[in-house]
Amino acid sequence: MIFFYFLKEVIPQFISTLIVFCSIIIISQLVRLSEVLIAFGLTAENILLPFLYIIMPFMTIIIPISFLFAVMVAFSRISADGEFFALLSAGYSLRRAAMPILVMGGVLYLIGGTSAMYLEAWGRREFVQFRYRKTQTELDNMIKFKMQEGVFLDDFIGYVIYAEHISRDRSKFTNVMLSPKEGKSSSDTIMIAPKAQITGSVESGDLRMVFFNGYAFTVKAQSEDSSVIKYRRAEIDLLRVFQQQIFGEDFAEDDYRSYPPRKLIRYVSSLKSELDEVGDEVSRVEQQKVGQSKNKLDEARETYWKATYLLFSRLSNPFSAIAFGLFGMILGVQDPRKGKSTAYIGTILTVICSYVIIMGFKWLAEHGHISAALGAWLPHVLLLSLALYLLHQRNRLPPSESPISPRNIFSIKSRK
Repeated sequence: MIFFYFLKEVIPQFISTLIVFCSIIIISQLVRLSEVLIAFGLTAENILLPFLYIIMPFMTIIIPISFLFAVMVAFSRISADGEFFALLSAGYSLRRAAMPILVMGGVLYLIGGTSAMYLEAWGRREFVQFRYRKTQTELDNMIKFKMQEGVFLDDFIGYVIYAEHISRDRSKFTNVMLSPKEGKSSSDTIMIAPKAQITGSVESGDLRMVFFNGYAFTVKAQSEDSSVIKYRRAEIDLLRVFQQQIFGEDFAEDDYRSYPPRKLIRYVSSLKSELDEVGDEVSRVEQQKVGQSKNKLDEARETYWKATYLLFSRLSNPFSAIAFGLFGMILGVQDPRKGKSTAYIGTILTVICSYVIIMGFKWLAEHGHISAALGAWLPHVLLLSLALYLLHQRNRLPPSESPISPRNIFSIKSRK
């Protein structure tokens, strides 16, 4: 009964804390979401789906922190009401009370590990695909409905476009002009052609606008220099231009962080093979070319270290839920005279210190100073070891005594 009583106290607190932290993460990502809403409009789909995709990569962080606060709040309440001290007087030790927390921490580790291995990659991948689909739909609507004969369209993927005549299937144009909007770039090129045609389709991801037998006029800003180029055929990749306009030059679809487990393992193996090939190349090149080859080798190593660390960290980061659960117990069981503020301050400091330790080992692993497996798992093993030691201290000491006091650290006398 006591086992399930502790779970009954912790689970509602965990759910409410998880919702709060998810809301905080969503608010912090409003800048990314605003780009989607501005580009594609304010609809339920454009709000809810990006929220879901964005929150998935953060679940491995949110779950352990939510569990820490939930356990701390639950045990603070039990301690403040005197229930825990009644259990102690009846012979129910803190070590026995830790069993439901360890069980729940293990379950959350499995949930967090599954989320990290599959849902994190799924969220990153789906968010990219969502933006691509919306980009294609918006561009398709622009071509089908916004472009009109004899009308200047001034919001065509950052350009102004004009067509004197548009065919019925809206794929062929006559007397066409395409000009960048004012202030778009330092070198503006105006395309003029008697005929133009749109080839490909939005669905295939290969939508291009082709100009025939026209002229390209280039005028450089803050300069009188200009040039004229006569061409027979010129192509513009409309999808690529539109994606760069909305998401910037750094928008990339093929990111190893969005790879599922098997694909990420194959990617790491291919990086290892490439690293070996580049290393052999460095050993073979002439002395004057060694510098350039070493730069290539350093880039390959850095990518390999980061990808390998990501693979191990997806399994190790959720493991902190177990240690955080024990920390929450230790911080929650306090002397009632100290108040709840001490527990909250200790919980915040625990999160900050743990984050610093994990990020420190991450930096070491991503720069090749230690192995990726060691960098991913060692900080969590250290945190769990510290949590178990403090649990032992708190179990043998009265609540009024601090488990980290020097006189208690070096004392081995157990509580009578």
